[in-house]
Amino acid sequence: MSLVGKNRAVFSYNNVTKQNSNFMYKDFEKTKSYHTNFENAHFAGTSLRAAHMKYCNFTNCVFTGTEFIGTNLRGSKFICAKFIDCIFLGVVLDKANFKGATFSNCYIVGVSGKSAYNFPNNLSGNIVLSTMPPQKAIDNQLNTIIESLREQDYIRRSHTLHLKGGKVNTLTIMILREKYSNDQLVHLLPLLPQFVTTQFYTVSHLKALLKKAERGYTINAPHPFLRNPELKHMGLRTDWGLIVFNIAEVVHMVSDVLTVLSFVVLCIIKALPVISQIAKDVITFNETHG
Repeated sequence: MSLVGKNRAVFSYNNVTKQNSNFMYKDFEKTKSYHTNFENAHFAGTSLRAAHMKYCNFTNCVFTGTEFIGTNLRGSKFICAKFIDCIFLGVVLDKANFKGATFSNCYIVGVSGKSAYNFPNNLSGNIVLSTMPPQKAIDNQLNTIIESLREQDYIRRSHTLHLKGGKVNTLTIMILREKYSNDQLVHLLPLLPQFVTTQFYTVSHLKALLKKAERGYTINAPHPFLRNPELKHMGLRTDWGLIVFNIAEVVHMVSDVLTVLSFVVLCIIKALPVISQIAKDVITFNETHG
């Protein structure tokens, strides 16, 4: 089973309570959750790409760097929820309730709040677009570098830089250009593969990886705080941001392992009745023909 299939089995909820949960760097792609209570949960760097989160309760939830791409939120409640650095693209908001919800530095593309309840009319402090930024906004050199990164599986599967049909994710480039110039991206993006050691899903995670590359670290450095001489950054440093990021990466990898183990345990539990029945049949057969 693919990773998406495993995540779909683990992160699909139906009429359960997930209050106060922490979903950090989780992949909800194509999952289906209905009538589930996520009240006070925190979603950080989480992908809800093509997920169905219908008639769920997200009251007082905090969404940081979360991506709602092709997400169906029909009938869900986002009362007093906070959206920070999130992406909304092609989202279904029919009868969703956003009373008291706040949006900060979010990108909202091709989304209409007319079918939702209490969706804010004033979205100042956010970027609202009717369509994706045009491909022609990316120069040839940068486009060539981005295309070369398709060879890295984790990067390609993240959908952060690449779209189907050989297209570039222009929204991601627009977001990255808030911090980096075109020349900086031309320099930093080729360094990206050496820092990608596990699957990631969101632009917020991509930005963290680029920050790591920007500061000149290599995974093969003799000391975890030694700067990369190629970038002319010498000496030791204590960067708590990097420490936290590395801890988050470890947590993310451990979480992936636990996700797989949970799936295996779930399969075993489902198989137990069958195994038990087979054992009973064998015993009965032996007693009958003994």
